[in-house]
Parts: sequence; structure tokens; C-alpha cells
Amino acid sequence: MFQNAQQARDWLKELGYPVLETPGFGAPPLRRSAAKHIDEWALLADLQDETGLPVHIYWLRAVPEAKLNDLKYIAHVYHLRYPNVHPLFLACYKCRQQWRSVLICPNYEAPRDRWASVFYFEITSSEETTSLLRYDPTVPAEKHWQRIYATLRGEPMNARIEEAFECFITELELIRANIDAEIQQATQRQEYGKVQALAREADQLKELIAKVQQLKMDLAPSAPAAKPARRTRGGKGATPQKAYTLPLLQALVDLGGEAPKHQVLERVHELMKDQLKPADYEELPSGEGIRWQTKVAWLRFELCKQGYLRADTPYGTWAITEQGRQYLEQLKKG
Repeated sequence: MFQNAQQARDWLKELGYPVLETPGFGAPPLRRSAAKHIDEWALLADLQDETGLPVHIYWLRAVPEAKLNDLKYIAHVYHLRYPNVHPLFLACYKCRQQWRSVLICPNYEAPRDRWASVFYFEITSSEETTSLLRYDPTVPAEKHWQRIYATLRGEPMNARIEEAFECFITELELIRANIDAEIQQATQRQEYGKVQALAREADQLKELIAKVQQLKMDLAPSAPAAKPARRTRGGKGATPQKAYTLPLLQALVDLGGEAPKHQVLERVHELMKDQLKPADYEELPSGEGIRWQTKVAWLRFELCKQGYLRADTPYGTWAITEQGRQYLEQLKKG
């Protein structure tokens, strides 16, 4: 829709915003890992309500090789550095040889490590876009920003319910993987009757997983203004699963040898947050979970088979074995 700061400024002015006379160009006030994706950065409007809370609207044009996830990462980094500023980003990036304009806003309800859930909306000349962004000077800046944020956010499923669905689906996938392994073993032993019985169980489990996924989708109200997160097939650039082995074992030891899954994941993230890459935080192509968390869940399944983690714990509880403690010491020694 626009490819430079002046066009973006003029468009905002048409919508009623008290924009700056000239865009405030300058170096992006962000760390290098985010700034490297930006070709042009400018402040277009600085709004404040009666309490003095700033609402900044920025223009940014991405470098040609940057992707949408890079722009989402920029918004996440900005939110971490300036938590008392409410930013809106009018961004332009190249996708399939065409430049696209998007509105990006940090998700203030997500954990601070979940940049992949940043909200965005493709900017077009449609009435839907102008209705969303039209500015009313009689409305306080804070309420104006809240209206845009609420529209982009939609009405997401309750976080605890969504987490329960994700945990349930992950556990079902682990059970299915275990059945697949049993089928391979039974086939090698030529126990064809058992193979058929296990295959029926696998089919029933597959149907159950599909039903649970559909139920989750049915319970999550749609948010037409916000598009789903772009996903990278294959997780190009993501941290390999084996890299989580030592942190997972160490996390369990740090937590006393046994802990709920969510506490283990939190501790693993604390140990690995300086190593994780943007691709690790992406949502999987299936839509079920974040890549790094799912890799840890599958790794837990593998370590259970190897005897390093207990496979007989209650649902949602992970625990290390004595063999796992010894293996951890071996990994530490290199």
C-alpha cells in the first residue's frame, strides 16, 4: 500500500492522526539482532493521553531478505526494551517479489518469551482497514490504542484451556509414536496378529487426535482481523532436538528430580534462552504448539525409552532416573 515513510505519514494524516510534520528518521533504538532487519525507521506520530502514557506509531521498511517473522521479532524486542510505551508499527516487507504493508502490535498478554504471538494485520485500502485505524481526536490515545489492540487480538481461547488442549494433544502424539514403535518391533518378530491389533489402536488414536484438534478449533473464537502466524516448513534454522538433552536433564535435577511439565519447560527455557533462535519460537505447521516446546516433549519420549527419564509418572509430571543423572554427568564432562 505504501513503500516509504512519507506515504505512510500522509495516509495516517488522512485518517485524522496528529502526525509529525516530517517523519522522525533515525537509527532504530533496538539491539542489533532486531535492527539488522530494518532498512528504514521513522517515528510518524507520538500520541499521549492525560496520564502521559505514550502511544508511538512507527514506520519501518524491512531489508529485502527479511520475513514477516523478523518484523514480529522487532516488535517483541521493542516491547521488552520499552515496556511503558504502546507501539504500533506500520511495516513494509517483501514477500514473493512484492512489497506488502502490515500493522504490527506486541501481544501484551503473552509471556515475554513468546514473540511468535505478536499480532499483525495486512494493511490495504479496504474499508475494514480504514475503519480499524481511523483516529478520533476526542478519544484518549490510550483508549484508541486499546481499541486497535482488542481488534487485532480478537477474543482468544482462555489460556489455561488452550494449554490443557496442547498438553493433551502432545501426550496423545507421544502415545501414537509409542504404538508405531511397537508395530515396528512386532513386525520384526513376525507377530502379525499383534501388528493388526496395534494398527487398529493407532487408527483409533489418530481419529481421537483429529477430534480433539477440531474441538480446540471450535472453541477458539475466530479473529478475522488477525492472520495466523506464518510458519516456516521444516523449522529451517531451528535448534536441533539433541541440543535440548543436557538442559532438559539439568532442569529436572534443578527442580528436585521431578516436576510438572510446565515448570520443566520454564526451566529449560531459562537455561537455553540465549541459544534459541527465532525459528524455535515459531508455531508448528500443524498449528499445535511452539517448535522448541514440542521438541522438548518428543525428546522426553525418547529419553524415557532410553531409561534416562521415568515413563511411569502421573500425567503431566516428568521425572529423571538415576541412569539419567549419570548420563547428565557424562554430558557435562563432554
